[in-house]
Amino acid sequence: MQQYKIHPIALCEGPRDSSHFAYRSESGGICNTACYTWYIEGSDAKILVDAGADAADFTARGAPETDIISVKDGLHKLGLAPEDIDIIIVTHLHCDHIALGRLYKKAKFVVQKTELEYAQDPHPIDAVLYDRASFDGLNWEVIDGDKEITSGISVITAPGHSPGGQSVAINTSAGKAIITGFCATQNTFIPTGEMKRRGWEVTIPLIHHDALQTYDSVIKIKRLADIILPLHDPAFIKKKVIPQ
Repeated sequence: MQQYKIHPIALCEGPRDSSHFAYRSESGGICNTACYTWYIEGSDAKILVDAGADAADFTARGAPETDIISVKDGLHKLGLAPEDIDIIIVTHLHCDHIALGRLYKKAKFVVQKTELEYAQDPHPIDAVLYDRASFDGLNWEVIDGDKEITSGISVITAPGHSPGGQSVAINTSAGKAIITGFCATQNTFIPTGEMKRRGWEVTIPLIHHDALQTYDSVIKIKRLADIILPLHDPAFIKKKVIPQ
């Protein structure tokens, strides 16, 4: 089976309360987080996971961030431009994962049917997380369930954080790397304090559509992955390639 390398492109970063990625735990602590797009090297098609966002997208929603690099400059370091990208696998349609979608002029966007339908008419409680202006009219490939995108790259349904979240499993020389389909850091997978005493194997992001589904999705990815790549963990800000 084809083996790939993953290039995390950290677009912006900012502080969050630690409980943001560890539900009902570590409240009051501060952690750094990052927003990425992920380039998968090794396929004939040029594939990204998530379109990304910049600091202005976060700040406009009350979560100040600082830009690290633009999508254009980040891709340029890999010898690419946004218009070169063929496929973008969208983990979910919260603003920070699709805000820059219109930069990719020829890309096909792979999304779960449940996610796209919900994003077009979200519940008022979730409405701030979605911005139809950023994704209406994109070139969608709408799928329903797990699917192989190309040999060695598959999507795995991971609902709960959002109704139609999907993780991306990538075959590498170090095993199966999975980019989570839900907002997380490494702490999401390592419960502490009261949660650990209750016997929880993982915790969940504070923002979620369904807490029980989210927990099950985090467990699912933890058990399937040899390498877990949480969507907002700052550990990859300076990392050029996975695995090294």
